[in-house]
Amino acid sequence: MSLSGLNSASLLQKLYLAAADDQNLAPFLSEFALAYNASLATIATMEGPSRRDGLRVSGCADESEEAPRLPEYYAVRSPFRPIMMLQGNLGRVLNTNSMLSRERQARDQFINEFLRPAGHHYLATTIFAQDGERFNYFVLNRGERFGDFEEDAVAGLNEMVPHFQTMFQLRGTMIARDRHLDFFTASMTDRGVGLIVLDRSGRVQSMNDIASAICGDNDGLSISGGALTAANADDNRKLQQDIFALLNSQILSRAGSSVFVRRRTGGRPYRLQIMPLSLRKYYFAGDGVELAIQIFSEPVAEHGLNAALARQFGLSPSELRVAEHLVAGHPVKRVAQMLGNSVNTIRVHRRNLYRKLGVTRHYDLVRLLGNRPGH
Repeated sequence: MSLSGLNSASLLQKLYLAAADDQNLAPFLSEFALAYNASLATIATMEGPSRRDGLRVSGCADESEEAPRLPEYYAVRSPFRPIMMLQGNLGRVLNTNSMLSRERQARDQFINEFLRPAGHHYLATTIFAQDGERFNYFVLNRGERFGDFEEDAVAGLNEMVPHFQTMFQLRGTMIARDRHLDFFTASMTDRGVGLIVLDRSGRVQSMNDIASAICGDNDGLSISGGALTAANADDNRKLQQDIFALLNSQILSRAGSSVFVRRRTGGRPYRLQIMPLSLRKYYFAGDGVELAIQIFSEPVAEHGLNAALARQFGLSPSELRVAEHLVAGHPVKRVAQMLGNSVNTIRVHRRNLYRKLGVTRHYDLVRLLGNRPGH
């Protein structure tokens, strides 16, 4: 049935509300399924050459009942996917009988070993968005009682396709915004850790103060042409290979990696932890951010300043180490030399110490920490 024959205002309202909050996706899918006499409505993403292993489900109308069976559902290769991915079928809603003959349906393993035993005799589906090797699609499943999706139902679903495309674009923008806020609200700066966020092309999209100071010093790491680059050729080769591999791996198989980058000045090397950002409950194409890189300038170690101080003020190991040297009377440049950090990095740590300890001068920092037990 066409949108004009449905309560289209309510249906579209719930669809667009899903762009703002994941919690709204299930209510939309439930109403979506009900409107078309379907037993199940699903939105999902598939990717990779097989279009099989790299599949992430974004939502189902009845998740509590169907979710445990999803691994089984996708363990058998669907005969519908190659037909859905034909260039002429992208964005075009197809029903069961338009994709497979009744004879083919009667002998197909996927249909007979999973779909029909699960009560799903008929389906209507389309890929509504493509992002490189990633395909976003929706599928409605019906039981035997209602038969295959009628022409007017297919026509109505085709009217929905542009709305799905718009909703996913909006959702992608919002996820990118929210994830930036998440990362920088709980900033790595407070832990003395640099943080760089890369987009899908591997370009630097944003960074915190620590990372900015480290790259600005050009002591082994820098930003060149919008990309994070290591000064040492071997280190840079490893860094770029790992970034490229993670950007091009399937979303369900990303484990992250660690890379050590040597400094120009010969100090302790940086340790970079590269983390994929798409290992989350939902995947929406076009959300902009793809990888996060944490930059550790030194390992965690024991400090003379007691642990109670760290707990009380929320000091990171790096800040404790810097605080020790400042209380001992070492100037910033000397602290940088002793710890193998840049002057700018030490200044960032000192600024964080001032903020966390509620002081504004070096004298007050020394007075506060120098009078504590253990000093």
